[in-house]
Amino acid sequence: MTPVRLDFEVQSTLVADYSLRLFVSDWVLVDADGDAVAVVLDENPWQDATTALVALGGQRENPVVAGRVPNGRYEAIEFLLGIPFDRNHGNPLLAESPLNVPSMFWTWQSGYKFVRLDIANEWSFHLGSTGCLSASAVRPPGRPCRRPNLARIRLPSESPGTGTIVIDLDALLAHVETAVEDNCMEAYAASAACRGLLARLGLDPNTGLCLDDCEGQTVFRFAP
Repeated sequence: MTPVRLDFEVQSTLVADYSLRLFVSDWVLVDADGDAVAVVLDENPWQDATTALVALGGQRENPVVAGRVPNGRYEAIEFLLGIPFDRNHGNPLLAESPLNVPSMFWTWQSGYKFVRLDIANEWSFHLGSTGCLSASAVRPPGRPCRRPNLARIRLPSESPGTGTIVIDLDALLAHVETAVEDNCMEAYAASAACRGLLARLGLDPNTGLCLDDCEGQTVFRFAP
């Protein structure tokens, strides 16, 4: 088995005071034949075997995702920005690390916040699934949400199992005036600013699905 270790860092010339939290799951390395090989994450308070909570800015940080993968030659890494439906609506009272963080949970019906970006306690972008139908907010939905808002991120690299993944906040916030825009927390298609945020993650704000496999995302990249 080959160790996998990826460090996340934020780059921005526009934002200094921020707290960013994001769930990343279903990690795979892609070999030259295009086959996806699952990465088994190391289990610790920040990650279980499939899902990690990356935390940057704020009082507690966790910039590292680590695990292992079968030996081989790989040319890209993929991960899901968010939590798949089958794990997104579990009983929050029984959740274990890293899914036991109350600030990253909406309701049993809606599930988790996949991305939580708070800037200077003045503006926030919280991304999660929407259009989740159930009998009440304290009941899980029986079928996938209408707009899952799950971005599949693919990053090519000569050594995709190691290195630094940059989160470019300037790219994410392009054309968003955080001093005047309303928070983006649910009705993402209702404003140009919120639509732009999802588009820069490769998502269609109307459907919550990837556009062209989310290849148009501009937020994540490997550091040179």
